[in-house]
Amino acid sequence: MDIGIFGLPQSGKSMLFSLLTGVSVAGGQRTEASVGVARVYDERVAQLSAIFKPKKTTYATLTFIDLPSYDLQASRKEKNRILQLIQDADALLAVVRAFEDESVPWPSMSAAGPSADTPAKQLETIKAELLIRDMEVVETRLARLEESERKHKISKDEEAELATLRLIQPALADERLVSQLGLSEAQMKAVGSLALFTAKPIIVAVNVDEEQLLSGDYPGRAALEASCGAIGSPWIILSGKIEAEIAALPEDERGPFMEELGIGEPGIQRLAALVYAHVGLISFLTAGEDEVRAWTIRRGTSAKGAAGKIHTDLEKHFIRAEIIPYDVFMQTKDLTQARRLGQIKSAGKDEVVQDGDIVTILANA
Repeated sequence: MDIGIFGLPQSGKSMLFSLLTGVSVAGGQRTEASVGVARVYDERVAQLSAIFKPKKTTYATLTFIDLPSYDLQASRKEKNRILQLIQDADALLAVVRAFEDESVPWPSMSAAGPSADTPAKQLETIKAELLIRDMEVVETRLARLEESERKHKISKDEEAELATLRLIQPALADERLVSQLGLSEAQMKAVGSLALFTAKPIIVAVNVDEEQLLSGDYPGRAALEASCGAIGSPWIILSGKIEAEIAALPEDERGPFMEELGIGEPGIQRLAALVYAHVGLISFLTAGEDEVRAWTIRRGTSAKGAAGKIHTDLEKHFIRAEIIPYDVFMQTKDLTQARRLGQIKSAGKDEVVQDGDIVTILANA
């Protein structure tokens, strides 16, 4: 799962990226994206690892792609070059700033215009930049297809793409995101090669200071939440400063520190849960003496599809799956006893895998 991080200058997005992934970002004006992988801690994996004592324990991961500084005064060509760095991301994390620091100026929305000094203004600016980019791509492609249609017969795939683009173009002009149009899977596939940003799930992270984190409130909160609701985006409050303090502590001191602040989980855990819920992801588990592992799949994936996540050969030669929900397994903590009690289900290729299922794939050699 690749997540592109987008935010205006001084939003603290690169600091959050570093804290989430452990990857340091060079100071100054970067021209290329930074890529890092964040481990998604899962208590179920930890418990299974303690039971099976495997040679290897593997948690699910999220890959974050942090854009270089996005200058609102830059040329459209330069803006598009930067956005292209995350065009293949599965989802976008829009970082907006709420923290107040007199030493850190708010970003300017134009050379002589007002500052983006509220989270809502920043989100609206990000939305506008994505709409402009998508409009350019859609209009260019639409013009080419319409010209081809006038000159000669176009293919069925091109007809489907053209019809979908004619739905999308006026919506973008009306400042509506592609994700809000209710397009079918076939329609989304027809324009998939265009990598439209407004078709991607967008999660909003509000970067707050310690006081705002403790109170759960910040200036412009109502407006930001209204803006998120208008585009169907969930939001999460994170504090780059607090996350840095947590990361600097020894492992055994982090829990008490977070408890003192009223934080149940580190930011990456809360963010991962939000991403999974919004994008429609779940984790299934495999467990044995060699490895305990969490695998990320789309909600609704079949047992055969889950087998393919582990290895393409398992999907190709799939016979059946043996499945036991994690909570059921934890009643005995023993697969042999669970089998004796009839708690392990034999599942065919079309059986839908659920979050937390412990899965064993049986396949032909």
